[in-house]
Amino acid sequence: MYRILGFLFALSLLVSCGQQTKKAEPASENGVISITVDDFLADASPYTGQKVDIQGRVVHVCRHGGQKLFIVGEDGEKRIRITTGKDIAEFDVALEGEKLGVVGIVNELIIDETYLAEWEADVMEGLKHDSGEGHEGRIGQGEGHGESQEEDLEAGADVEQQVKEQLARIQEIRDEIAESSKDHLSDYWIETVQYKIINE
Repeated sequence: MYRILGFLFALSLLVSCGQQTKKAEPASENGVISITVDDFLADASPYTGQKVDIQGRVVHVCRHGGQKLFIVGEDGEKRIRITTGKDIAEFDVALEGEKLGVVGIVNELIIDETYLAEWEADVMEGLKHDSGEGHEGRIGQGEGHGESQEEDLEAGADVEQQVKEQLARIQEIRDEIAESSKDHLSDYWIETVQYKIINE
């Protein structure tokens, strides 16, 4: 009798331990998966191409066209990029500080060596263009430019600084890929289908 009770007790422990380690599946309603900011940040890959419903506080709205904003979860630190969708022209700056409910599609950008090589080529091409290579004279010379030689030199210095910063960023990403166990990094964001302010 005691052996049977002991066996049943041990079995119940195994079953309960197994249930505790099982990860809860996110709730889905009408094909929309409800997730938290923490779920998304922990691993967004299962949601790629899926429609999700997520809530967070808006910490920044892009001032250049309002095409993106950033939300944070409870910790207020890690951010998720939210972009406008085809039916949303822009986000209002007044959304900053509001708690937002967003329904949108999760997108993934694969950043691999091909992507980085193209980015690097674009940066170098921009430097050639801005330095006047392939054109007669220097940028700012000729009719209609109205810039002095000094202003032109300052603009050139700014371009060179931006190029250095971008090339340094490209190298940082290469280093991150080399240290990872994969041959690429992924950048995830949510493209908005609809959103609403959540009144607390």
